[in-house]
Amino acid sequence: MQRLALVVRRIDPGPGRYRWLVVVPAVLLLVLTARVVSTDPVGYGVPFWPFANGSDRVEYQVMGRVTATARTSRRVDAVPSAVAAEGVEVLAARVGAGTIWMRVRLHVPDGTRCREVSVLGDGVRINSRRVDC
Repeated sequence: MQRLALVVRRIDPGPGRYRWLVVVPAVLLLVLTARVVSTDPVGYGVPFWPFANGSDRVEYQVMGRVTATARTSRRVDAVPSAVAAEGVEVLAARVGAGTIWMRVRLHVPDGTRCREVSVLGDGVRINSRRVDC
């Protein structure tokens, strides 16, 4: 007499089976962050590869000079003329009560770029963002 038996092999789920639930969202978050940072690496303070190119590094150096000039200036209203003396073209400037807003044009290897720079207080806080010329 022949006896047949059905054998079903069970796979034991290991601890790494649901690892993709953590890895996929983490990778998506990193990709999204990299896309955002690559739009303005100078503004986010990461002017290095893979986010920035050579023009971004030149722009970062120029903005470093602008920041140093704004911090060493004695008066806030003297910042645009001091920045212009550094070789940066100041397109517009508005002086407020202890603050200043400037639109500057930077010449980089890829062409020209414009940034809005705001100096708050005695040059302690300096913010900038890339804008269209």
